Amino acid sequence: MHERPPDVTDDEILDLVRAEWDDGADAVEHLPVGWGAHHWRVDVAGEPTLFLTLDIDLPRHTLASLEAAYSSAAALGLDFVWPSLPTREGAYVVPLRSRKASVTGWLDGSRPPESVPELPDLLARLHATPPPPGARTWSTDVEPELGDRLRDLLQQDWSGPLGPSARDLVVEHLSRVGGWAREHARLLALADPSTYVVTHGEPHVRNQWVARGRTWLIDWESLVLAPRERDLATLVHEGRDVDHDRQMLRLFDLEWRLGEIWSFAQWLQGPHVGDADDRTALGGLTGELTRPHFGRR
Repeated sequence: MHERPPDVTDDEILDLVRAEWDDGADAVEHLPVGWGAHHWRVDVAGEPTLFLTLDIDLPRHTLASLEAAYSSAAALGLDFVWPSLPTREGAYVVPLRSRKASVTGWLDGSRPPESVPELPDLLARLHATPPPPGARTWSTDVEPELGDRLRDLLQQDWSGPLGPSARDLVVEHLSRVGGWAREHARLLALADPSTYVVTHGEPHVRNQWVARGRTWLIDWESLVLAPRERDLATLVHEGRDVDHDRQMLRLFDLEWRLGEIWSFAQWLQGPHVGDADDRTALGGLTGELTRPHFGRR
């Protein structure tokens, strides 16, 4: 998120880090990066040492699901995983009112300008790794009645700064969304849990990081056991030639876009001020309603 959370201060973040991770922390700085969470740099003895993530209150990332994902990632033992760090008590996530805090070590580096060539090999190694004992199994966040739920949402007040534009978009594409949701339900019935592997969930370029002479995959909050296509959709979308099940690929294209459409629509129907994060939400809603499907050029 680019905007600071209005109800969390830097002093609260510093106190939390000292209490849970490192009592030598002496400064924090909010970083306007990423999407879906707030971030701070944490200094110890004047040097960047930790990277703190504060996940916003979303149904798909609960305290339990984040704990399972981060602890599982840390247990993988793969040299390209940049894992979260446990607290003194051994937990990976701690609550801060309705939000959830976690940290990784600070990693000096940069995001590559485009997805790295070695990504297929990294994902193949991930998918071949035995599942950690605490890893959760994927279940869909998309309801077959999503079209009806959006129709009900359209009856609510959309008077925020970007609400009317967002509402017009939803009205224009409502019938297509209903069709996608029904197709998603049909494809979901074809998924075979006996074939599920460890998946990252979002291995796109924004979660790749080049540092210390190698590429790391970061942001493991979505780790679950699922069909390989949950990750391979990224490769196919980038035009890479990888073996995949076309129906499962279509399922996860729909899983992503329908989840995003519902999340952004709820965001923009609700109270908002029209800031940078709200404009990003409108751009995301527009993109997911209008983009081609994965694999189509």
